Amino acid sequence: MNKKIILSILFLGLMQLCYAADIKSPQPFIVNGKKAVWSDFKKAKYNIFFDINTKKSFAYSEITFEISQTGYPIFDVLGTPTSVKINNVEVGQLEIDTPNKESKVRIAHRKLTPGTYLLSIKSPIVKGVSYKKGELAAGFFMKDMKDRELLERYIPANYEYDQFKINLSINVNDESNKYELFTNGEMQTDEKGITHVSYPEYFTSSSLYFHLTKKSKFKRIDYKYRSVDGRDLPITIYSKSTRLNRRLKRKVNKVIKELEGDYGPWPHPQFILYGTGKLRGGMEYAGAAVSGWFAVGHELQHNYFARSVMPANGDAGWIDEAVASWRDFFSLSRKKPKYDSMNLGNHGQYVRKTDKRSYKSGRSFMAYINNLLKKESSKLGEKCLKDFFKEYYIKNKFKTITSESFRSDLEAYAGRSFKEEFKRYIYGNNMPLSHDHHDHAENENPYHPDLTDEQLNDLL
Repeated sequence: MNKKIILSILFLGLMQLCYAADIKSPQPFIVNGKKAVWSDFKKAKYNIFFDINTKKSFAYSEITFEISQTGYPIFDVLGTPTSVKINNVEVGQLEIDTPNKESKVRIAHRKLTPGTYLLSIKSPIVKGVSYKKGELAAGFFMKDMKDRELLERYIPANYEYDQFKINLSINVNDESNKYELFTNGEMQTDEKGITHVSYPEYFTSSSLYFHLTKKSKFKRIDYKYRSVDGRDLPITIYSKSTRLNRRLKRKVNKVIKELEGDYGPWPHPQFILYGTGKLRGGMEYAGAAVSGWFAVGHELQHNYFARSVMPANGDAGWIDEAVASWRDFFSLSRKKPKYDSMNLGNHGQYVRKTDKRSYKSGRSFMAYINNLLKKESSKLGEKCLKDFFKEYYIKNKFKTITSESFRSDLEAYAGRSFKEEFKRYIYGNNMPLSHDHHDHAENENPYHPDLTDEQLNDLL
């Protein structure tokens, strides 16, 4: 066989292998005769501008990305871009539906061959900003129970499968007020007063925490916590009450001690807690959380499972909620789940929201698995599932995972197959096909209630 042909075959095979192994992206799809292909963001630089005079907010984004198939590259942002360029050439964009209308995304309107490109976008920030009373407040607060509620709600981003380096530059046009930024990255301010923030490379579209407020609007406590690995871990707690901050500090220290005892050193460079003053509700980020009093332990747990071991897609979101909810009631052990069959993790590759039933039903499934491990191993008591979670965490730290990779790790730990258990209780194969077309929301969850835009703005 001709050497050139052999080399071409090898090259194409390697390209397909790289695409399959590179990132856990969904499959490309055809829309309006165009092949939409998923990209691999390598790094993203966002220049964010807040203008107190015009009450306008927008982002200039420069994203270096790769694609491994010929087609139109996918990205997403809620605010319609006013400019999109590929390698500094204006190309426009198009908002499209995924194949079964699970979500919407955008494509840059230029057909590309495999390679590395620069995507430049100017887009308005249409959510999470307030200019009331002549003051700026901005928060990139996220939700994972609804579609398009992660970083793409504010600035251009990708699906959760993608991990990439993020840099922010924040420009505030306001000479009358001073501001402070609470964020889970390394901050520097230059001679022009522009704040630059660098974030770790393991971040996904659900990792970044950003809250910009008028200085001294909140009371804050800054202190060091001695981690089990010898680090002096910087912790910031802020709320509207010094008394609440002190109570939260005691609770945070207690929970971190518990979690480090269970899984090892705190995974992130810091921890930031915004205490809302409410009893219920919260949301986790990588090394940060917004939380009411009741949910503090739950959100700190998520800093291990959700924002260190991270879901690659919406069908994997049930895992970290099940783990955290089982931890909240970790003595639970059940002979069978409280339900006959359910689809928690088989909604489709384009879904990017977590099933709302993942708390109670996911916890019930974990209690069932715990019972099986207790029966089938020589290990004692409740340590069975907790021991697995420790091994699982160490193996998958700063990686994205799927339901199937979780099952594979569980099977390796237990030395047995869980195919039938997942088939019935996680993928819903024992349910009537028509049954899962309805909204099966459980009663509002005390940890992650479904906040409205108005309630999110109240957090600013």
